[in-house]
Amino acid sequence: MKRIEVVKGEYYDSVTLMLVAKELKKIEGVGDAALNMATEANISIMRAAGFEVENDFLSPDDLLIGIDFEGEGIEKLFEAARSYLACPPWRKEESDAEYSPVTLSGALTVLPKSNLALISLPGRYAAAEAMKALKRGLNVMLYSDNVSIEEEIELKQFAEKNDLIVMGPDCGTAVINGKGLGFSNVCPTGSIGIVGASGTGLQEVMVQLSRRKLGVKHAIGTGGRDVKSSVGGISFLKAIRELSEDSEISIIAAVGKPPAPEVRKKILESLKESGKQSVICFMGDASRKDEESLFYTTQLEECAVVVAALNVGGDATLAREKLRAEYAKVSGKSSTGELSGRYLRGLFTGGTLCYEAQYIAQSYINPIYGNAPLSKDLKLENSLKPVGHSFIDYGEDEFTQGRLHPMMDPSFRAEQLKKQSEDSSVAVILFDVVLGYGSAENPSSDLVEAIRSVKREIKPVYVAYVCGTDRDPQDIEKQRSLLESVGVIVCESNARAAILAANILSRKER
Repeated sequence: MKRIEVVKGEYYDSVTLMLVAKELKKIEGVGDAALNMATEANISIMRAAGFEVENDFLSPDDLLIGIDFEGEGIEKLFEAARSYLACPPWRKEESDAEYSPVTLSGALTVLPKSNLALISLPGRYAAAEAMKALKRGLNVMLYSDNVSIEEEIELKQFAEKNDLIVMGPDCGTAVINGKGLGFSNVCPTGSIGIVGASGTGLQEVMVQLSRRKLGVKHAIGTGGRDVKSSVGGISFLKAIRELSEDSEISIIAAVGKPPAPEVRKKILESLKESGKQSVICFMGDASRKDEESLFYTTQLEECAVVVAALNVGGDATLAREKLRAEYAKVSGKSSTGELSGRYLRGLFTGGTLCYEAQYIAQSYINPIYGNAPLSKDLKLENSLKPVGHSFIDYGEDEFTQGRLHPMMDPSFRAEQLKKQSEDSSVAVILFDVVLGYGSAENPSSDLVEAIRSVKREIKPVYVAYVCGTDRDPQDIEKQRSLLESVGVIVCESNARAAILAANILSRKER
């Protein structure tokens, strides 16, 4: 029995809703429990899960409680949900808790010498708090998404006039003086500086550098819209200037999706003026050849490989050739077992990883649809109903309004993995698992359970990449072993996983 209850005008943060849902799922007879704020995206998601939601007169401030229960007494479960919301069972006694300021002023009273504020609030509140921080002379890391472009421009123009920087909005990752903020892996501190428009692009480059025994001092995330014409690269250019002036930085890496042409020109000019060797990775942008101190790459692992070569005075061209030879070996690998179906589905939590995988896969299979496709004409009408070859980024705004990012709560992506696995037209499924601070404690476990529960005679071939280091709290070897225990092929980089997944399918088509 699937029932839904609407609680009007009661807003709860997504962490609380996730934890209440987990408590309800522990109760015998509960097949599923979902608590979400009533955004359009969440209403669609709950409908897709079989809950009948009438969206007349609903607003994002209304709470939806959905419970799938086998047996009698479902009303008691709704009472339990309301009880958990009122008094969470996991909450520590307030008398035992450390003092936690609830306002910016309170925080500055405790830490008066602070020069950076990390803001994570629902988008409609985030911009106002970010401006308060800027007016207090604080740099801002704006983790929140769903901030309007007009607000972003206002914040960044104010910051620029006051010699400050706004990282974000939708900035999931940063490293300042070797300390990770937001979603960040545990990497060594070193002499590399990175500027990136988004989170997992920074993470992948840092992880690949770490695997090559190189560390990062600063990794500055700017938010994906920063390099668009409307914003003009304000934060990206500020970050380059800051890294240029840091005597401990030897090499600068600039990472992200291709910027607007006029912004790209400014970025390249700024890097030339920095006086430092710079490696550019605007994925898919292969229009340039190395010049003077600028070295061009098109993939995240390639970016790390070239940085590593330059760091020891090596040759960037030879480093690329060696990497291409390794990729050729990857593309020649074959999957074990029988292959059934026609299509490749990419199910990602990292937006930049999803973009890179699409860019690589399009050399082997086409067309590739998605909710964040390489071309606007390939955008899916409904991200919950992919068609043909499709790549879905579950970290897109449509999935994170009123719910946790999938790197924090992997359950929804796992549900979608099972659903796509049971589609007889799907032959190969490609996905990422991102480790580090902020990510789920055991992100592979939900995926493994989903794969085990698939009811299909010939399951798809699963190809994955685990983005992490051996110092991350989730234990990367444990995560890889879990995936391999259910037959997942685990690759050493996002690029290698995309190459292998697309090749398996393209060989079948030939």
